[in-house]
Amino acid sequence: MKTKNIFFIFLLLIILFSFNVHDASAQYPERQITILVGFSAGGSMDLSARALAASAEKILEQPVVIENKSGGTGMVALASMLAQNPDGYTLCATPSSVIIRVSQIQQAPFKPFTSFKPIIGFAEPQLGIVVKNDSPWKSLKDLVSYAKMNPNKLKYSTTGVGSTTHAAIDEITAKQKLQMIHVPYKGSINALTALLGGHVDFASLTSELIPSVKSGQTRLLAVISENRSPIFPEVPTLKELGYDFANDAIFAVVAPANIPANIAKKLEDAFAKAIKNKEYLESLDKVGMIPVYYDGNKLRNFLRIYWKKINKHLIATGIIKEAATVPE
Repeated sequence: MKTKNIFFIFLLLIILFSFNVHDASAQYPERQITILVGFSAGGSMDLSARALAASAEKILEQPVVIENKSGGTGMVALASMLAQNPDGYTLCATPSSVIIRVSQIQQAPFKPFTSFKPIIGFAEPQLGIVVKNDSPWKSLKDLVSYAKMNPNKLKYSTTGVGSTTHAAIDEITAKQKLQMIHVPYKGSINALTALLGGHVDFASLTSELIPSVKSGQTRLLAVISENRSPIFPEVPTLKELGYDFANDAIFAVVAPANIPANIAKKLEDAFAKAIKNKEYLESLDKVGMIPVYYDGNKLRNFLRIYWKKINKHLIATGIIKEAATVPE
């Protein structure tokens, strides 16, 4: 009899616990939501995520705050999110390249295809290669010619090892058989500051380059995109200059893979509405970001397709022999 009573009490506790979990999930969100960003404050990833958060909190009716956790070319923030309770209160805003490019070059503390629940892709950065305005190099061809004649003399900054900005220079280096010194930073602001301070000779940056080019501090030698920039239409793309490379990254929000499905759906719907907000779109325009929309399924497919494309390119250029991280 005692055994039966214990069994029924145990069963009742399970039912009550399940009800409470379901009820909490149904009431989501009931408190602040934190979005981790793996790059330094003031950069394009940070600013675009803040714009999205400001718009989303009006819809979710709870504070949505940004917390910067830079390091590991964005992987520290993703790992930190995965260490939290998968209840929808800790998310991560990240360039897709951290998940599908950086993880192929260095061992990642996650599996790119199975550790995350894609929520939304919301912005595309404009990337380019810049030098200081008083630099002797007027074109990318000038820079490459100098690098060929002076191995290991040029230093360049990027947003981190394995980032898309780094990969663009790797493409040039591999094709031209150059030897240059890479100085990675925790975001474009830091990489740009290094250039302006004379610590490096050129930089491969995201949208932070735009104000510096407009103000005359830097000169844009090439844009890293499929098409020319609408802001600087006179500047050629890397592809036009003979390099088979273009930006393959979008800014996205992801959650842990085991987040409750109804919470993930609420977040997808809220962010989908948030990116239509006029103030959000104006904020993106100010930092030179291109608004895009990838729902969860489209973002998942994008990650899988571009993992294969990037893997093929990294192996073909000799950067890796095989991916450093198993995708699933």
